[in-house]
Parts: sequence; structure tokens; C-alpha cells
Amino acid sequence: MPKSNSTELIEELLKTIDRVGLKKTIQRLKETTNQLNEVEVLQEFIIEKTCNTFHITRQTLLTGRQNTPNRTKAIGVCCVLLSNHCKIPQTKIASVMRKDTSNINKYIKKYQNLDPNFKLDLEIINIIDNLNTEINEFNIDLNITNG
Repeated sequence: MPKSNSTELIEELLKTIDRVGLKKTIQRLKETTNQLNEVEVLQEFIIEKTCNTFHITRQTLLTGRQNTPNRTKAIGVCCVLLSNHCKIPQTKIASVMRKDTSNINKYIKKYQNLDPNFKLDLEIINIIDNLNTEINEFNIDLNITNG
């Protein structure tokens, strides 16, 4: 008979409690929960700020099909920001952005290697710098609130 997810979870918890003790197990679970919540909040903030900056809706960013310059730039910028600030793998970024992992890889490579000698690239670099500042300020506030 196959194990259910609940049974497997309980067995793993019991093994962990046996190895490290109840207090440490509870402490680690709380730390993990806090870290997950912070990353999820930060992801939402990055998506919201990116959409506002490029004047598109969240739905357009994540599920839109039109191939407009603002949407394309927003996807690239958002992927780079998620990668830099959330420290999550490209597969997770693909899941958040509802895009194929190979496309995420292309966006990140392209938008991390912008050339400031080109006017359009310089505009995007400035946008990324401004968003980085806002995200860093938000992150400080988030850590103070949860700290």
C-alpha cells in the first residue's frame, strides 16, 4: 500500500525530532516558514513594481500573449530582479512568471548583459537601478518588520 503525503510527512518529522530534538525541529520549521513568507512577499513586490514601471497589468505580464515592447522589457527586468533579490533558481522564476525555463534563461542573460552605450539598453539599466533601490528599501522594511 503506497504511503500518503501526510504519512510520509509525519514519518519525516518524527525522524527529525529523534535526530535533533523537538525544540530544534520546531525552531527550524518556524525559520523556514518565515523565510518562505519573506521570499513570497518580495516576489509579489517585484512583480507589482515592474508592472507599474512599465504600465502593464499583472495579467499582461504573466499570461499576456501580445508581443509589445513594454511587456517584453517587463518580463526581462522582472526575471533579473527575481533572480538577484529572491535568490531562487530559474525553474522557480519560470513558475512564478508562468514562462518556459529556457525563455527565462534567455531573458536573464540578455538583461544582465545590457550595453550602456546603446540608448535603449541604458534606459533599461536605469529602470533596473531604480527598481533595485526600491526593492532594497522594501527589503530593509520587511526585515525590520519581521526581525
